Amino acid sequence: MSAITTTEQAAALATLLQARRSTRNLTLASFPPDFVADLAAAVRVVPSAFDTQPWRVVALHERNSAFWDSIEETITMRLEGDRRMRYLARADGMRHGGMTVLIFEDRARSAPRDGFSGEEAQDQAAQSIGMVQLALWLTITAHGLSTSLQHWHAIIEDRVLDFVGLPQEVFRLVSFMPVGEGAELTLSRPEAAERFAMEDGTPGT
Repeated sequence: MSAITTTEQAAALATLLQARRSTRNLTLASFPPDFVADLAAAVRVVPSAFDTQPWRVVALHERNSAFWDSIEETITMRLEGDRRMRYLARADGMRHGGMTVLIFEDRARSAPRDGFSGEEAQDQAAQSIGMVQLALWLTITAHGLSTSLQHWHAIIEDRVLDFVGLPQEVFRLVSFMPVGEGAELTLSRPEAAERFAMEDGTPGT
């Protein structure tokens, strides 16, 4: 591989990282024929401790509307007042994109091994699943589509597991990513405090 190709690939990655945005309001997208295959390919190359791959990713397309009907029903049943209205409004903004990607932890694969404690094994699994989420997000961005990362497991986990046919004693809902065309203004990122340092841990050195 030439230095020019390497530079171009690094620049492409930097462009994707800068382009990634969290978008909650979506409209129906036309998904390219290779889109789902690209999502699967991105997930396959994510590293994990002992190569356990402690995740399961499920993409909903034909069943996307039925999924969101179930989610809205669950919100209506389990939440009250302003919180219910806020979550229903968010669901209405995200359901119209046409696809939802669900990310689960496979606890059979994230169990402790090689002398590590349960807490250490959980840390390893969480780090790997975080990389899965970023790999999916960058792949979605590369196709010119929009998404966000949602953590509603405390409200909907049991219903989601039932919907996709995964056993609750083995799998845990980590997050979901509604996918579609962005229907809101893309804002620039606010300035963040220094989070990167060289040599001694002091930002800016």
